[in-house]
Amino acid sequence: MRFKRFFLARKRCLLLWSGLLSFTVLLQYGIVVLTTDNKLSFQGKPGKSAKLADDTVIAKSKTCEIPSNSAFPLCSLKVETFHDSWNRKCHKEKHGVDPYNICSVLEYLSEVEAWCPVLPWRVDNDPFKPVNRTEAVIRTDVSELLAKLHDDRYAWNAWMRLRISEKWPQWREAVDELVAEQNLFNRKKKKILLYMGSLEATPGFFNNPFTGGCLGELTQWSDLICVLYTLGHDLIITSRRELPSIVTPPDSKGCPSRTLSDDIDLIFTDIVGANKIIDVSGSHQSRYRCKMRLLDTFGTDAHFNYREYEGDIPGGRTSWGDLDLQLPQFMTLFPHSPDNSFLGFAVPKNPTIKQTEAMQKKKINALVYGKRAPFWKGTTEYINMVKKYFHEVHANIGAENVEELHKNGIPDYVINHGVVNVSTLLGLFANSKLFVGLGFPFEGPAPIEALANGCFFINPKFDPPYDRVNHPFYKGKPMNRKITSQNPYAELLIGEPFVLTVDIKNMTEVEEALKKIASSSVIPHVPYEFTMKGMVERVNAYVEHQDFCKPSIWPPIEELKITMGQNGQSCEFACLNKALVCEPTFFTAINTEETLKGFGVPCDTFSSALLHNERILAPSIKASDNSCQLQNNSMLFSCRGAKPGVWRICPCRSYRKEQTALCESCF
Repeated sequence: MRFKRFFLARKRCLLLWSGLLSFTVLLQYGIVVLTTDNKLSFQGKPGKSAKLADDTVIAKSKTCEIPSNSAFPLCSLKVETFHDSWNRKCHKEKHGVDPYNICSVLEYLSEVEAWCPVLPWRVDNDPFKPVNRTEAVIRTDVSELLAKLHDDRYAWNAWMRLRISEKWPQWREAVDELVAEQNLFNRKKKKILLYMGSLEATPGFFNNPFTGGCLGELTQWSDLICVLYTLGHDLIITSRRELPSIVTPPDSKGCPSRTLSDDIDLIFTDIVGANKIIDVSGSHQSRYRCKMRLLDTFGTDAHFNYREYEGDIPGGRTSWGDLDLQLPQFMTLFPHSPDNSFLGFAVPKNPTIKQTEAMQKKKINALVYGKRAPFWKGTTEYINMVKKYFHEVHANIGAENVEELHKNGIPDYVINHGVVNVSTLLGLFANSKLFVGLGFPFEGPAPIEALANGCFFINPKFDPPYDRVNHPFYKGKPMNRKITSQNPYAELLIGEPFVLTVDIKNMTEVEEALKKIASSSVIPHVPYEFTMKGMVERVNAYVEHQDFCKPSIWPPIEELKITMGQNGQSCEFACLNKALVCEPTFFTAINTEETLKGFGVPCDTFSSALLHNERILAPSIKASDNSCQLQNNSMLFSCRGAKPGVWRICPCRSYRKEQTALCESCF
């Protein structure tokens, strides 16, 4: 019995010493605590055992917590799952990470993999420190650019070279005009990678531009490349085969390096290209993701972009989503959504007054917007009505024989020119008063080009609107927009007298529109944001000011104007009702209890939106109980989110006339 008591006492002593030893270890490596946002945090002496690549040892007494920073929206997730991705060779042996020390983990996730912001006392190790660049000088000679588009395996390269060559004098003129108005000097020459992933991956879809293939993406890529080149930047136009030799891959063991060898400032690609770059860069992907700008024709909404979103999505998820980028990194063909950045394209300069007067005398024809014979199917009655009011009906249908034309109901009187180059197309516009929409292709550039050259546009109406649930074309698109016509931008932001949106199956509506057009004078019209000058201004602003690799102060926060939407209204339309636009980068500035109280929002209670279906609505107020919902995930801020019974609280800003992407004080 005496021996048993001795053993128990000794056991208690051992347990006590074990507990004290564990406590000492916790003090050394950081005490795990549960923060108010239910996320693990560590406090104590950070980094004592965090050995860096250069063999220095951190021994500073600081407090480290998982940072909340909208510029690094995935930081918290990466910290919390760090143990799941632990790789001893990469993390411990190469970079000296102590997985039980939060400061050591944060140092690695900010300085090697750039998922988190650099700790305040380690700013000298910022992986995104500015590179010393020479001054960008405006270019006047296009020959070097044409040489870069040398890969003749793809017909779209030849088409782009042709478009660039034909439009180059006007690009030069546009830049000269902008230089006279704005300071385009003292800019840094940036190293910009361009990878047209979709064009290369699906050549069957894009590789027949001279025989009726898809031209919207080719137009946008051509114009973007022209702008970047003439602004004086260093362009690397690459292919999938060359990509691994340009982007810095991980080392032979798959481990990331502290320093990359490529010095790339920006990457313009698309969704296919982004996935390829992420694959090639491997554990370096976090260093490239924030540099990406994705040409995304139709746009991407928040709940498609965020991989962890678990709420209901009409039509389900899509393989084109789950990229976990910031929404303004997606750049659209038209200004579809304020959540994304509008990149656009450019149309030739408006005709002069003298040219317009000459057009007025000879514009007696109609040109049909349908370069593939199947687009015409079921439109014979409609085309016959057009012929009733116009002398000739012209078309540029690609590579179909007469039998194919008859099969799709194309009347014999239609004069087909085949697929034409830019100069010939402009000639067809010059001799036509009416551009006739057939309903497809959706949201392409041709109507804007027609308006710029003195044509009116009949824009087919869709009732009910098309979306990803009721139309196969939009089924896979990562957005929930309702498409009300063949070109919603022309319908909503241009409108009459230039654009007449009608039901082309209703001959009464069609005839009324044709009568209006036939009796109207020709007035060439193109919104400034679609002019060459407007595109140069916008792209230059993006290149100089947009930054998704660290916190940005652009657009200026002084532009913020808080607005409350109506019941069930999105921030997109709440801002438009005030002659403003929703600015997604301002959401973090209003997403606080103090801000909403200061604004006078009648909140009875405040809480974080926890249900997935409600997260894209925050910040907002519920009509049922006046409870205010704050956003707890910056990946789900959305200008377009809306739901009956919810009032959105919205960050709005001003915009320049016909240049909605830029605010009045954005320069």
